Amino acid sequence: MGSKHLFVLIHGLWGNHNHMKSLMEVYGKQFGSPEMVFFSPSENALFKTFDGIEIIGYRTLLEIYQFIKCFKDGPITKISVLGYSMGGLVARFVLGKMFGEYHDLFEGIEPQIFITMATPHLGVQFYNPKRYFFRGLMQFGMRLIGSNIIGKSGRELFVVNKHNDILVRLGEGEYLDALSKFKWRVAFANVNNDRSVAFYTGFISDCDPFINTGNQLKYAFEEEIPGKNYTYGPPRIIDLDRLDPNCPRPVTRTRRLRKFGDFLLFFTLFGFVFLPLAICINITGTIYSHLVNYRYRKILNDAAAPSMVRQRLQFNNSVREFTEDVYRTILGDPTESVGGSNSDGALERSDLLEDSISWKEFIQKHTDIWKKKEMFAPLPFDENRKAMYENLNSLEWIRIPVYIKMLNSHGAMVARRGLNTKKSGSSGIACVEFSARLLQYLLAHSD
Repeated sequence: MGSKHLFVLIHGLWGNHNHMKSLMEVYGKQFGSPEMVFFSPSENALFKTFDGIEIIGYRTLLEIYQFIKCFKDGPITKISVLGYSMGGLVARFVLGKMFGEYHDLFEGIEPQIFITMATPHLGVQFYNPKRYFFRGLMQFGMRLIGSNIIGKSGRELFVVNKHNDILVRLGEGEYLDALSKFKWRVAFANVNNDRSVAFYTGFISDCDPFINTGNQLKYAFEEEIPGKNYTYGPPRIIDLDRLDPNCPRPVTRTRRLRKFGDFLLFFTLFGFVFLPLAICINITGTIYSHLVNYRYRKILNDAAAPSMVRQRLQFNNSVREFTEDVYRTILGDPTESVGGSNSDGALERSDLLEDSISWKEFIQKHTDIWKKKEMFAPLPFDENRKAMYENLNSLEWIRIPVYIKMLNSHGAMVARRGLNTKKSGSSGIACVEFSARLLQYLLAHSD
């Protein structure tokens, strides 16, 4: 049995490990290698995602450690991590502890690729430079819900005060150092219809051309996309250097009326149906999270967490029992070990040689600084967000701005509802397939 490369996929707020199924399916087919092992932690789901990034992160760290120690098909010597939505922030916490405070427990494991998809690296904050009334009103409601009734996690995402500044700390010390150890860092960001994570925070930018123009900017797409054999065609990736703030999208009267009607319908449903329902559900989840995790928050406040986690990582009896339960799930949904019989994966690997120049040029372009960024006004960041941006921007990232034609591009980016065009859209599925091809190329060029 040869050494293995563990690929961990972490879901986001209000999610569960099933949200990672489409990614695992596509990645499994793409890589087609027995050395790749995919694992999606399953201990944090639904209301548990309200508990705050630290508590969620420690639970995830324990689950990953137990998986590694119980894995019987060869030593795990490499690790890559994908975080979706808030899962990207949880992943950054986990990696900071894995390669920092508890590095001695993960010796011999080399970090490879860190990738986030629609992750709010700079937290969540709504900007309305055009001062649209209805948009401002809707954003006020979303801010009210997000910062008050999505538990500890919501307060941390909005960085409401110094007691909820974990996002600021994730850009410093062992957390930033852990990110720097990865050979590649990739950030996918939606440019439209992502009502959870705005472009600037997913893209790690202090500028958002789509917010600045009220999303009326005419899109300019990359003309050449590397990779082959996309099921529904290649993804639509924005060419930021060709965006012009003085070139709005042409809008016909019919389209304007239809758009206004759609917005009015959405606003009515949101205000009178979804908002009250969301408030009730989230208040319930917040109360549940507060009651269940009161003891753990006290441990965190008393700085007793590190010693407690270390004890658990060293396998006391209760954790051994829990470990056996986790390992049993390895044979079920959360885990997939990819066999080497996939001919499509082998074919695609040979195509990498033909595409290598195209991939190299694409990666270089999307790693370089956005050349015409100064054409758009910077966002009015507070001091916390300025610090987060500057620290994360000190590292080199491959940043992919993606256009997904769906009402909910946030979920479609990872085909959260399945590899079905009606549920995830052809552009959402294309994004998943593109990410698989990109990761395969990066792994082939990691040495």
